[in-house]
Amino acid sequence: MTPHIAGLRNNHLLAAMRDYRSGHRLHPQMQQAVLGLEDEALAVLAAWYAEQPWVAVSGAVDSELLRAGGKKAFASCSSCHRRSGEGGIGAPRLAGQSVGYLIAASEAYRDGGRNSPAARGKGFVMGGLTDDEIRALSHYYASLR
Repeated sequence: MTPHIAGLRNNHLLAAMRDYRSGHRLHPQMQQAVLGLEDEALAVLAAWYAEQPWVAVSGAVDSELLRAGGKKAFASCSSCHRRSGEGGIGAPRLAGQSVGYLIAASEAYRDGGRNSPAARGKGFVMGGLTDDEIRALSHYYASLR
């Protein structure tokens, strides 16, 4: 699963690419893509993707899970990602990402599959979430545009 990255914040994109390069974030194709790139090249790539227009991923969402996820999002996620899911300075956009990607990323944070310093903080927040709560949150954020 991969995220839609056009229009994400520059600082988040740059941090993600550095995490792939260092091995703190695992994805064979992304690790290979950034292997050997200097920080300057990563910064150019991050800036280019950040300047591209955001287009939400289309896909079906479960309305029952959407309602449950909306309630949980306010309590668990909105302080960093905002209720709208648009993200903030230190938190990426969740709104409009695919359900599958949101589930995979959430489970990776919760289960320790991402081990950068920033990811460990998210793991603390995600650690108490059940699989059902992650599914509900993922459907909620995927439904937002």
